[in-house]
Amino acid sequence: MVLQDVIRPGTTRGLDFVNLEELRKRTGINAESILKFACAEILCNALDTDASEISITMQQRDVDFDTLTVSDNGSKKLSLNDIKLILDFDNKASSKRGLLRVSRGYLGNALKCIFGYSYALAESKALVPPEITIASGQSEFHISLKPNIIKQIIESEVSNSSREDDGCTSLTVKFPANLDVNIQALKDLVFATSMVNPNRKISYNLFGEDQGTLGFNDGEQQIRMETSTLWYNPKQFQTLYDDFVRAAPETPIKDFIALFRGLTAKNVIREILQELNAQNHDSETNGSVQFFPATPIKELTPRVSALFAIMKTHSKPIEKRSIPAVLGMVGEANLEKIRQQNGWQRLRYVIMKAEKIECSKSFYCCAKNCESCKEEHTKFPYLIELAVFDRDESDTEGLKVYQCVNFMASMEDIFSRIFDVKYRLGLVGIKGDMPVTVLLHLVCPVLNWLNYGKSGLGE
Repeated sequence: MVLQDVIRPGTTRGLDFVNLEELRKRTGINAESILKFACAEILCNALDTDASEISITMQQRDVDFDTLTVSDNGSKKLSLNDIKLILDFDNKASSKRGLLRVSRGYLGNALKCIFGYSYALAESKALVPPEITIASGQSEFHISLKPNIIKQIIESEVSNSSREDDGCTSLTVKFPANLDVNIQALKDLVFATSMVNPNRKISYNLFGEDQGTLGFNDGEQQIRMETSTLWYNPKQFQTLYDDFVRAAPETPIKDFIALFRGLTAKNVIREILQELNAQNHDSETNGSVQFFPATPIKELTPRVSALFAIMKTHSKPIEKRSIPAVLGMVGEANLEKIRQQNGWQRLRYVIMKAEKIECSKSFYCCAKNCESCKEEHTKFPYLIELAVFDRDESDTEGLKVYQCVNFMASMEDIFSRIFDVKYRLGLVGIKGDMPVTVLLHLVCPVLNWLNYGKSGLGE
C-alpha cells in the first residue's frame, strides 16, 4: 500500500450527489456544461494512469441521450472492489484530499459527481436514469444508482458480465441529449489537454462532426506529485494528519514522514524522531512517551505540532533551477513537436520559475521578516510556461488562447482575476484577428481557488 494513495474520508451528506443544486455547488458548473466537465475529469483519470493511448468518443446513440466514452490502454484493471469504492457515495473520499502537490483534475470525487449528474439530469427530464458502463480486463460492469430517500443514502446495483479483454479500460456515461452542444468548446478542451500532455496519443470523435488524433506515443511523461512540509501551514498539516489517522491509524510513523520531500531516508526519519523524543523527555506531561519508526501514527496525536516543526527544519526549499525537474513541465522540445505536427510557422517560448511565501495568519504579513507569525509561513515553488505559436497567415480563425493548470486544460477563464491574457498580448502587438495560438500553463502544488467549484484562481 502506498500511503499517499490511501482514500481519506470527507463529510457525509446523504443524497447530495443526485441533487442538481448540490452538484452545481460542488462542481461549479451548470447542467449545460456537463459533457465538457465529464470529458475533462474522465480524461484526467486516464492521464493519471500509465496509458500511452487514449480515445474519446461522443455520440447521440438515441433520441434521449448523448453518450461519452473514454478508453485508455493503461495497465491497471478495475475490479469489483474498485467499482464499489468509486460508488461509496456515503463516504465522500479522495486520495487527493489535503495533499499539496501537482496533480490533474479539479475534484477528488469527480466520478461520483458525473454519475450523479447523469442520474439527476435524467430524472429532471422524466427519463429513466441510464446505466453507467465500465469495461476493464475481462469484466464489464453495468451500474445503476438507486437513491433511498428514506435512509438518505445512494445505493447502487452492479451487474458483472464477461467480455474479451481488448487491453483497454473504458467508461461510458450518458446525459440527456443537448441540441446546443458546443463542439468547438469540447475540441478546445481536448486540444489544450493534449498540448500539455504531448507524450500521450489522444484520439477524439465528437458526434462525427470533428475527429482526429493528437500527441505522440513516444514516451511517458509522469507528474512527480511530490509534497513538502514547507508548503503547509500548521492547520493544513494537522488536517492532513487527522485524515490519515481516521483512514489508516495503524500506519507506521516512518511511512507518514516519508510522504514528504527530502524526508524519505531512514537516517533522516531516525533523526526527526530522536528530536521529538528529546522534546518529550524535557516535557513534564510527555516524558514517558517514546516514538519509533514502527509506532502507529495514531500515537502521535498529542505531538503533531511538534513533529511538524521538526520536519520543517529538516526540509530544504527547492532551488529555482530545480523547479522544473521537481514539478514537471511540457518543455520547449515537446512544444516544437506540437508546432510541427500542426504545420504552424513559428514557436516563441518562455518559462518563468519562482517561489511564493504566504502567511495564513495575516494578510498584511511582511513574510520573510515577520517573526511573530513565522510558523504560519509557507514557501512553495511554481512555474509558468508561455508558448506563442504563429500559424499560417491564411488562417482566418484568429487568436486562440488556451489556459492550463497542472497538465490539464481549465474549464473556465481561470486567470482572468490575476492576469488578463488577451490584454497583455495586445500590449506586445498580438491582436484578436491574428493567426496566433497561445498556451499559458501554470504548474503549482498549492492552488488558491476562489470558490468551491474551482472556476477561478486567486493570487
